[in-house]
Amino acid sequence: MGGLISGANAASMSLPVGVRHTMKATLLMPDGPGPHPGVLVLHTSGGLEPADLAYAQRLAQAGYVCLVPAFMAAYGISAQDRRTTFTLDAQPIYADLADAVAQLRQQPQVAGSKIAAVGFSNGGYFAAWLAAAGAVQAAVSYYGALSGAGTDIELQHFQQVFTAGSSPLLILHGTSDGTVPVEAARRLAGILDAVHAPYTIQLYLGAGHRFDRETASAVDGTAADDAWQRTLAFLKQYLVP
Repeated sequence: MGGLISGANAASMSLPVGVRHTMKATLLMPDGPGPHPGVLVLHTSGGLEPADLAYAQRLAQAGYVCLVPAFMAAYGISAQDRRTTFTLDAQPIYADLADAVAQLRQQPQVAGSKIAAVGFSNGGYFAAWLAAAGAVQAAVSYYGALSGAGTDIELQHFQQVFTAGSSPLLILHGTSDGTVPVEAARRLAGILDAVHAPYTIQLYLGAGHRFDRETASAVDGTAADDAWQRTLAFLKQYLVP
C-alpha cells in the first residue's frame, strides 16, 4: 500500500487492487473515522484523467470513501484499442474490478457499509455490469459505452446478466451523444424493463458525450449539474442508512 498523500483536498493513498494486485488505484477518504459508504469510480476509454480524481474528490467531500482504479492501464489498453476492454479483456477486467470492490469494502473507514460504482463511458459499462451481478448495492452509468464500442449493438451481454435481483442502476445519457448513441441507453432500459430490474433513466436533451467534463455548451453544463445532484440523491437513497 502506498503512503498517505496530504493536501487541501480529501486525504488519499495509492494501493494495488485486482486479482493479482497489479492494478493501480487511488483511495480517497472523507473526514472522520466512518464507517462511510464506498464508491468505485471508473474512468472513460481515455484512461484515468484528472477529471476522474476530481469527481472522486467531490464524492469524498460529500462523505464517501472512493476508490479509483486505472483499469485500462493495467492491461496496457489505450483509447485506440479500447474495444478489447469489452471483448478479449472484458472478463479479466470485471474480475479485477469485483476484487477492487471487495478491497474497498475491507477498508477500515468503510467496514460494514454499502458500496456503489459510478462509471463514465467505458467505466459506465462496467458499473452497469457490477450492478447486474449484484457486486455493488447500486451503480450510476454516465453516458455508458453500453454497446461495447460497437462490439455488441444489441446489448446481448446485458440481456444475459441483468435479472430482477440486480442492484439499482441510474442511467444518465445525452440525446446528442455522438460517441455512444442514446439508442443504447434506451435499449438497456428496455432490457431492464423486460426482466423487472430496478433502474432510473435520465436523458438530457441536446447534451453530448462526456457532458460532465467538456462543458462547451450551456446544455452540457446544465446536464452536468443535474446529473451530479441526481447521483448524490441516488447514492444517498441506496447507500446511506
